[in-house]
Amino acid sequence: MASHAARLSRVFTPEYVKRINAQIVHPAQAVVVKPNELGSSLSRPLHLSAYEPDRDPAYFAATLAFGIIKGHPFMDGNKRTAFFVAHEYARAMGLPGMPAEAGVDNDLVVKTATKYMDVAAGKLDMDGLVDTVKPL
Repeated sequence: MASHAARLSRVFTPEYVKRINAQIVHPAQAVVVKPNELGSSLSRPLHLSAYEPDRDPAYFAATLAFGIIKGHPFMDGNKRTAFFVAHEYARAMGLPGMPAEAGVDNDLVVKTATKYMDVAAGKLDMDGLVDTVKPL
């Protein structure tokens, strides 16, 4: 997994995540208020891979989401951006993404959104976020 994190750090760049955030908050203007926090968030999986290379791929993706939520680098859309980027990161690590068909369980979506809000509110730690990225 460590080699995947190193490769993905070249794909999941601040510019890439800024563009995702811009699409998420459109038509509002995407504004990065803390560029250092964004860079720090994106480097979390890479640093983790150096110290704990055998971690589950979902954990790497969750660290990325956690960093974006807690670092709050954008003016708007931090939790939505964190969710999208974490799931794209997990897919790039070989995990299946969330199902896209119309039969998605609404309760699952609400539980996932609640967990992201709980992280932002300080009610949930990083380990509690991992299962939102794991395959269903």
